[in-house]
Amino acid sequence: MLYVAFLKNKPRAMMDNVDIMAKSRKWWNEGGKPAGIKTVAFYGALGTETPDIYVFETDSHEDIRKILDYWKEMDFDVHPAFDFATLFRAQGMNIS
Repeated sequence: MLYVAFLKNKPRAMMDNVDIMAKSRKWWNEGGKPAGIKTVAFYGALGTETPDIYVFETDSHEDIRKILDYWKEMDFDVHPAFDFATLFRAQGMNIS
C-alpha cells in the first residue's frame, strides 16, 4: 500500500544531541530500514516551514511503527495515499 507522510523535526530534537547524519546512514545505508519499505519519493521545501514529504510503500503496519519508533526526533503525520496520476493516465489524460 502507498503512504504519504508529512514530517518535521520536533522542536526538542536539537537539544537531544542526536547525530542525525549517523542515524540516517544506519537507516538508509546499513540496513536499519525495514526490508518491507520501498521509498518512492522524499521531498523537502528549502527555506520554508513546510513539512517534508516522504512517500513510501509497505504492506505492513509494523513497518510504519518501526519508522515512528526509529525516528523519534521527527513528528510524522502518516496517511494512506493514492496515485492519481496513474488513474488519470488510465483515463486517457496526458499527465507529464
